[in-house]
Amino acid sequence: MPDTVTKGYDAKTPLRLLLVEDSPSDQRLIEEILRSTAIVSEAVDSLANARARLIQGHVDLVLLDLGLPDSQGLDGLSQLLAETTDIPIVVMTGLSDDALGFEALRIGAEDFLQKDWITDAALIQRSLRFAVERHRLRVRVQIAEREQETLALGRIGGSAKVSISASAFGFKPLRESDPDLFTEIRDTYGQILSAAAEQQVYQVEHPVSERLRKLADQLGFVRASPRDLIDLHSAAIQGLTKSVSAAQERLLVNEGRIRILELMGYLVSYYRRYYVGSMGIQTRGSQ
Repeated sequence: MPDTVTKGYDAKTPLRLLLVEDSPSDQRLIEEILRSTAIVSEAVDSLANARARLIQGHVDLVLLDLGLPDSQGLDGLSQLLAETTDIPIVVMTGLSDDALGFEALRIGAEDFLQKDWITDAALIQRSLRFAVERHRLRVRVQIAEREQETLALGRIGGSAKVSISASAFGFKPLRESDPDLFTEIRDTYGQILSAAAEQQVYQVEHPVSERLRKLADQLGFVRASPRDLIDLHSAAIQGLTKSVSAAQERLLVNEGRIRILELMGYLVSYYRRYYVGSMGIQTRGSQ
């Protein structure tokens, strides 16, 4: 997976673009538009050459013309999506061909550009950058959902290992990237777990769910992965159970299993909400 897919949006981050376009004039125009930016383009003139180039790796993004000598319409997009699921693809359609563009989005393209738009340098650059960011958010949603499913099967706690590790996707753990923030969030989460346990024993009311939701928003804002949640959970439980009775330890561990799943759900919702928002789609509640 390209490193840029797992990083936050930054207009100065270098991107390696594979331009799939058989028109020499359009190739030159797009390359000229990108010349002074951090997007480095490499052009090929057919789908076959694009597939061969992608096998070599070191590509962050594809800009694909839907009218090529060896591919017409959405066939080329479908083939690339089947072979390169970890690289975002932006397609170029004919003049005023919105229907084809939206169909391309439906089957997996990150964005589409009409050929008459390619003279707009700012639009081209933004579209390519945002395509990478949307793809990155999609990856995070998928990882979060898979981790949540794994946790739901009870494979958390103690020394159990989560089979789907965010580190396999290139994410740097929060514990390493920002130790002070990790400690701060761990302590906050530990306080929430203590409040949840107290709520069970003394039948008092604490805004546990609301505090978890706010914590998930904070974690999402700093682009924490589900693996980070497991690290935070383990560290908090370890700290809380150092000097308690066996009964208190069982209560904290059992309550923790419930609350980590709740927190994971809120993190999934956070990433899904911002992924949908980045696509410019209004949810029912936002209308």
